Amino acid sequence: MPIHLRQVDDMNSIVSFTESPSLCLLRFAVEAIDGIDKGLMIYYQMPGNKLVVQSALKTQDREWEIQSINTEEFFEYFRNERQRKGQYQWLGTEDLPFEVSNRNSLTIFDELDRNILLLRFPDESDQASNLLYLYFNPRYKSTFLTSEKQSFTTSEKSLMAQIIHRNLSTFLNWIINEKKSFEQFVSHTQHLATIFQNEKSKVELFEKRAGQSLVEFSNDILLELSRAHHKKANLAPAAEVLIRNFSGKISELKEILSNAFYYSLLLNRQNQEIIIEEWQMNIENTYARRFKPQSLNKERFGRAGELLSRLELAAQNVLNEHLPLTGKNLGNHCEKPISAPAISEALKKHKSEIIELLTQYPEQWPILREEFTPIKNILVSSTTKTNSKKVS
Repeated sequence: MPIHLRQVDDMNSIVSFTESPSLCLLRFAVEAIDGIDKGLMIYYQMPGNKLVVQSALKTQDREWEIQSINTEEFFEYFRNERQRKGQYQWLGTEDLPFEVSNRNSLTIFDELDRNILLLRFPDESDQASNLLYLYFNPRYKSTFLTSEKQSFTTSEKSLMAQIIHRNLSTFLNWIINEKKSFEQFVSHTQHLATIFQNEKSKVELFEKRAGQSLVEFSNDILLELSRAHHKKANLAPAAEVLIRNFSGKISELKEILSNAFYYSLLLNRQNQEIIIEEWQMNIENTYARRFKPQSLNKERFGRAGELLSRLELAAQNVLNEHLPLTGKNLGNHCEKPISAPAISEALKKHKSEIIELLTQYPEQWPILREEFTPIKNILVSSTTKTNSKKVS
């Protein structure tokens, strides 16, 4: 009695590493071996602990289409076949309970019309064998046959089966090993992603707690000011967000809040609650003041010190705008713009004084020391000259 096939699912052609190795074997076999009309693969699937049956059939466009087949009626038959030990076996349709016998009187597989090759491949997951049925076209004319020789002998068919089994086994082992390597790669990648996500969560939690601490600190500052001036003050939601993301010094935040409070106090009408808004906090100017170099006594340090201070402040403005620290950009950002050649001339004119100031005050003018090439060259030449004197 023929099997009634019911299509369960259409299998899309996807990356082979994500498919079952047995399914990859089916695809490869029908594509690589000439003369095949149909392929049938029965294999054990660990997820779900079940047997899966896949067929390969040619479409009208002569392309191979993979389909899932429901064969519950013949489960016991396939289970028994998977327990057998032979690597290969030639069969006819009359040997298969799920096929209709359709004998042909004269074919190249004349030996009992056995044109279906069954191949068994061991499956480590359940200690049985997965089954591959290859249906050869009975009228297929092999290039090994001549007009005088119209069919294969039993020994020739046995040799053919051995060769096919050996080649397909090699391909299957390669696929299995590649799939294992791919799964290890995916596992390691997922492990790294998990570590990264955990660390990210820790950082986010830390930032959240730190931000909340800053808000609580700010509320304490406003409470002190409210008590001192008998005026209730609170933060607006946008101001809270700004404070949560604040990355400056605590002393600077306290100064910002105090300035914002007194500014709001001037604008505030009598008996109204003070609300500190985001725009009143003026954090950017506070950062600018933090990076502003200390003013130097002109009489004490002379014009060289004044020049370095002007250039340091300009350098900070250049970096704030994410521009390269060139002589042209530096001159354009000075309080009174000057040209690049003028900067070079001034540095050359005051070179000895600049070297002395940079040596005596190593913490001053950090941007010029580390980022501005002409100043770096002055320091290098000074060091080289000092070392030469020590050697002599």
